[in-house]
Amino acid sequence: MRTPLVSEEEVVAFFKKHCAVTWEQLTSYFGITRQALQRKIKGHAHLTSLNHNRRFLVLKQFIGKTNQHGIWSYRGIVFSIHGNTPQTVTHLIHNSECGLSTKQLEQITSVKCWGILLKLLKEGKITRIREGFDYVYLSSKPTVKRAQLENRGLASQEHSVEVQIPQTSEEPEKIHSFFELGEGDYLLRRLEIVRRVKSGKSQAQVARELGCSPDTVRNTCKTFEKNGAKGLVITRKKRPYKMTENMEKKILVMKAKHPNWSPEKIGKSFRECGLGISDRSIRTFFEENDLVDQKKTSSRS
Repeated sequence: MRTPLVSEEEVVAFFKKHCAVTWEQLTSYFGITRQALQRKIKGHAHLTSLNHNRRFLVLKQFIGKTNQHGIWSYRGIVFSIHGNTPQTVTHLIHNSECGLSTKQLEQITSVKCWGILLKLLKEGKITRIREGFDYVYLSSKPTVKRAQLENRGLASQEHSVEVQIPQTSEEPEKIHSFFELGEGDYLLRRLEIVRRVKSGKSQAQVARELGCSPDTVRNTCKTFEKNGAKGLVITRKKRPYKMTENMEKKILVMKAKHPNWSPEKIGKSFRECGLGISDRSIRTFFEENDLVDQKKTSSRS
């Protein structure tokens, strides 16, 4: 079977008509291989989408007006005149007046940037400094970095900026269990979750280290990203408490076997056996049935 004759002009015209296209669309329409298509557009600069797993292409000559960051969006597909996501993130950080946080970068690019930032840190292409429970990413160029720190009023901290993330050869930090913190330490526990996730650990790893459920870690991080630290202390409206009779029996049996176990420890034991129940549900059951250890409660207060 003969390969269809396709001209460069035909391929360019297809881009002009559809603007953002995928390689699958191109190969299906023209009936030629991706390599052949790449040769057809070799003389035309093209961009790959930042989102949608970099599936979409656009010829640079056909993009519309970009925003102040060099970002152009077409039907929810985001492109950057600075190149792919790592190149764009590096450019944005180098050219920012006072550095950028992860949240700011994600708002600009519409892409989750945490993994990319860690890679750029390892490669020494950017630096960062801790600010509260988050990081601000700065240029790796000394003069630019100094100016960014001055703009943040942190010129005295120039030498404390991290050039790259801590290496795995360092001794791991001491792990403190949630069980060592009382109910009144709710905020401290949630802030510790956020701190460890922001330091580069996975949510699953943080859940294992702190002895809490993955849902607790995920919901805490989600709340922090949306409302900041103050969101972690917002009280929730109480809802009618519901638990199956079978689950209530299991909790009572476990409490009878282990009288000194806290709701969190019982919850962890259940989850290890494949039973999905939150620590808060067990604690609510404890409180409604007077199962809370009064000695521990009084000692905390």
